[in-house]
Amino acid sequence: MSKMSGSVLNPVSLESLSISSKSVAVAASSQDRMQYHKAVLEAAGISSLSSLGALQLSGNLIPQAGLTKPSSDLIAATTYFQSAYKAKNTGAINSVLEPFGGQASVLKAVPIPSQTVFAASSPSITSQINIDTAYWVATEINIQDNTTVVLKQPQRYLILIAEKITVGQNVTFTWERPTKASPAKPWKPATPSQAPTSSTLTGINGTNGIHAVKGGRGPDGHSAPEIELWVLEMNGRPAFDLRGQDGTRGGDGQDGGNGGQGGRGKPAQLDWSGFCKSGAGAGGNAGPGGDGGNGGNGGRLYIYAPQTVINSYILGFDVTVEGGRGGAGGQPGYPGNGGEGGPVGTSVKANFGAICGPGPRTAGARGPNGYYASPGLTGSDGIKLTDPIRISIIDSDDFERKWTEPAIFEANPAYAFAEENVTLEGKRFTKTDVVLIDGAPVKTMIYSDTALQFSVPFINGGQHTLQVRQEDGTLSNKISLYIKPKIYSVEQENMNKDYPNRVSPGKKVTLTGSGFADNAIVRIHGQDMPDVRLLSPTQLEFTLVRPNTVADNASGEQVTAQVVLADGTPSNTQDLVLDTFHMLVLGDSVSWGQGLGPHEKHFTLVGNAVKSRLGNIGSYTQVLAHSGAIIGHEDTASNPAWDGEVPNSYPTILQQVDLFVGEPDKVDLIIIDGGINDVNLRVVLNPFSNTELTPLHRQYFLDDAKVLLDKVHATFKKAKIIITGYYPPVTEHSDLTAVEVLLIALGIATQGIPGGVTSGFLTKHHLDIIHDRSLQLASESKSFLQQAVDETNAEKGGETRIFFADPNIGPEHAALTDDPYLFGINLDLSPQDLIAAERLVSCIEAGCTGMDFEICKRASIGHPNQKGAQAYANAIYPFL
Repeated sequence: MSKMSGSVLNPVSLESLSISSKSVAVAASSQDRMQYHKAVLEAAGISSLSSLGALQLSGNLIPQAGLTKPSSDLIAATTYFQSAYKAKNTGAINSVLEPFGGQASVLKAVPIPSQTVFAASSPSITSQINIDTAYWVATEINIQDNTTVVLKQPQRYLILIAEKITVGQNVTFTWERPTKASPAKPWKPATPSQAPTSSTLTGINGTNGIHAVKGGRGPDGHSAPEIELWVLEMNGRPAFDLRGQDGTRGGDGQDGGNGGQGGRGKPAQLDWSGFCKSGAGAGGNAGPGGDGGNGGNGGRLYIYAPQTVINSYILGFDVTVEGGRGGAGGQPGYPGNGGEGGPVGTSVKANFGAICGPGPRTAGARGPNGYYASPGLTGSDGIKLTDPIRISIIDSDDFERKWTEPAIFEANPAYAFAEENVTLEGKRFTKTDVVLIDGAPVKTMIYSDTALQFSVPFINGGQHTLQVRQEDGTLSNKISLYIKPKIYSVEQENMNKDYPNRVSPGKKVTLTGSGFADNAIVRIHGQDMPDVRLLSPTQLEFTLVRPNTVADNASGEQVTAQVVLADGTPSNTQDLVLDTFHMLVLGDSVSWGQGLGPHEKHFTLVGNAVKSRLGNIGSYTQVLAHSGAIIGHEDTASNPAWDGEVPNSYPTILQQVDLFVGEPDKVDLIIIDGGINDVNLRVVLNPFSNTELTPLHRQYFLDDAKVLLDKVHATFKKAKIIITGYYPPVTEHSDLTAVEVLLIALGIATQGIPGGVTSGFLTKHHLDIIHDRSLQLASESKSFLQQAVDETNAEKGGETRIFFADPNIGPEHAALTDDPYLFGINLDLSPQDLIAAERLVSCIEAGCTGMDFEICKRASIGHPNQKGAQAYANAIYPFL
């Protein structure tokens, strides 16, 4: 059947049955089953069926674990059921199953016996859980018209034993499907805060929304129960609903986070500034839907009766033993909305009376929405078990004769962990009996005629079948044992043994424990992890991704790990600490990212790349680099630290090492540069200077650089150290007029003043000198810095930790070219960077005056712009 509601039951006839008799091999199995059932009855004091009387049954009935026999008072209680099915028009060619629920009577039963265990769904709460087998035993069982027998969890086996069974019209044996909820949809991520106010004609875009995570996998459906009928005479044909439960729909994917609002436009200024237009952050992508749960397996129907009964019964009866359908995949979340555009900057009144207003500038446009994701995968359909319907021929004499064989009454506990001792209580055990789990023998430790004890082996978590096999091959009745999952420890390649349970995002992690199974889910801090793979019942492997909900903690982020089996049973939780990535930035204005916003600096780009490569690892950066810093070998002077945009020799780069706050051994990556301010760019670009550059370059890019690298290497013993190179500031590709303005802004030439420039004071000879000295700076700094790295690595020995990253900014990308990777200067002496207005305030606060003040205002000249920062980041990436 493809659909339960209103579905046609499968009529079963002679051609479709598995019929066993004494002439075939399966006869032995029917003999064995007859023996252990009779042993159970004997344990309950029943040595003959003939004296029991008639068991009269009608209405909606729920079997109870244990043994139900004729009595004047059969009803123990009433309860409600749902999600069962009732056959309509049984016996007709097109009988159908319809959804059914309501009130039912719970039958009294003699326990065989009950037990107290930990419930699998809530290990912290104890509850009474009976064994999962119910017996109905009588001389005659009479089931009246319109009776519905509903098996409720945890009942999985119903066994009817009688000399005669009479079944009326419209009788159905069915089962209640447990209620299973789809995983809850994760909360939508928070919207990032609005971007800061811009300081340029180009607005600062809002932060992109956080991409959503996939929905949780839906629970698997339960497998249908098994029913056995043992009878010498039978009238009527009940219907049997033994179809597996459908898998549960997967959880819906998380909605993508909304983009952050763009920054407010730059306020009007009275110098080179204008108003700006601001863009908005893109919305986060939607999370894919969770995969649907697998359908439960179909049940079994076994009928044991004499040949004459079989001949009559196989003319046709109604039964379904199909597996349940796989659950549908969850729906994807909704993409995040793009952030609002930033508003226009404010107007001011100029000295000459005019209003500097927004003019043609407008607010930023709304950012694009996130992308839609795909629904989750549909779960696998449950299977129809091998040989699900069997009608076996038995001998009447055997039925009456064999009452003294052993049987299991109870497993204690019925929910257990691997290596836990479980005791089987019953009757007629012997010292040669072997306990079987799913047919495989396990080591039995304690024997008596009423108890067997064994240790649970390391097998897959979930439901398993227990039996006892005797030396002659006789099998006992089945009872269930549930193996619970448990996490013992966490392992990861190259894991630091000094920090147990500390793991690194972006890498494979192995959970060691017990009771793991296929389709298990690994959750870190409530977020499902990708690439979960069952290595064995004791090991699960997955890719660790830092969850979005983790609280920042530079020393290590606290999370919990948990394994959830496909049916929703959780393991214990294991505390973990996520490794974090620590980056230290030392050096001068190039390392600082002069003129760039925080999100544009090359160390920010590198940090983002690290997060992406290492599973969204928590990244923490300490920036001590600042504009104007010198290496400062043997320089003992000092100054308080100012804003990083203000040129200042102090703290020197060597002093920056001493100013580091934190644990040096926790630093993973150091980005550093140095030497250009010791050489002095105004010396390099001065065409009127007779200073030889090579000795300066050798002193600072080699000798002093080695002193710096030696100290950094000794202080940060585990960090990877990447020292970056320099570039030609201006070349023959640079605009001639603009070069003159640049020299004035740097204070090298005095032919002009801020606000007006006298052009034409540089000859071709002067320009050639500037170009040559600029290229010499780039070439020799690269050569000497590489030499400093090689010699320091050789002196230190061991693992190479220092690397040289050349940004490869060629002559065609120098300042003032057609495609500059460096900030230049406008002809009105206004800077080209993004944060000039903010820097102007910092220059005033630092007390800069005169030419220092003019240079400070335009300190971005000759520094990498956005393209240049990307070139630096690209040079660093290969060493990560």
